[in-house]
Amino acid sequence: MTSFKLQRFWPRNGVDRLAFGFTMTELFVEGCFEMFIIIPKLYPEMCMAKLCHMLFGTFLFVNTITNFFYAMGIDVTSGSTVLPSVLKPGWKYCHTCMHNAPPRAVHCWSCECCVLKRDHHCIFTGRCIGHKNLRFYLLAVGYLCVGALYANYLNMDYAMEILVENFNWKVFIAMAAPLVGWTLGLTESMSFFVSFQCGTCMIASFMFTGLFLFHLHLILRGQTTHEWRNGHERVHDLGWKRNLQEALGTRWYLVWISPLIPSPLPGDGIYFRRRDGMMYENVKDL
Repeated sequence: MTSFKLQRFWPRNGVDRLAFGFTMTELFVEGCFEMFIIIPKLYPEMCMAKLCHMLFGTFLFVNTITNFFYAMGIDVTSGSTVLPSVLKPGWKYCHTCMHNAPPRAVHCWSCECCVLKRDHHCIFTGRCIGHKNLRFYLLAVGYLCVGALYANYLNMDYAMEILVENFNWKVFIAMAAPLVGWTLGLTESMSFFVSFQCGTCMIASFMFTGLFLFHLHLILRGQTTHEWRNGHERVHDLGWKRNLQEALGTRWYLVWISPLIPSPLPGDGIYFRRRDGMMYENVKDL
């Protein structure tokens, strides 16, 4: 398993801390909301359907949180690997870190380091997403996508009950903008809370579905977000199956089950195969 560093959890800057704090709070609040309010309302008595919903919800929640924490805790730099002092083809010198950076590595000003195969800086984790933690980031987003869609399905009956039986302009404001409705005194605290959670799930389902499909599309193309944004050619596109292995590891077909399943990455994030058959020099041979 890739190295995991607990001391790196707390984000460096204020924006990342705020986004991280909101994400963690909302994940736990939403999990409790579905488990202790919505599911008991749908199934007042214990039955097989209620048990299945609770088990599936727990599965989604645990996998989301675990992937999230792994994406935060894994070192995305070159670590203890000794980088060459001679600038090789495809390498570049980082004037901030004062060492030669491998191909596809990019310096992040928020993380204050060069990140191997940097994809982007994620404010919700307060970390850069790169070669070593892309698997956990993608799966965290994927589980958030499934979780939000699943929560919308569970909340549908409750939302329809409010809209059909008690629909008026106050309810409309409460559902569309719960904070505004609560501030104006149009809704009670509990109604505001329920409306806020339902609205958050709807927004999250659209956002995380788009985010997951976007990153999966780039992975299947053998590109990072940084390379796509800057118009780089797809020289590392090795075919969809090999691209999945490069991003998710050799056991890419099992990582969807649990982040605890080991799936070694084919490379070390320093040298990469190209679709033209060439390969950047291995740092061990320098």
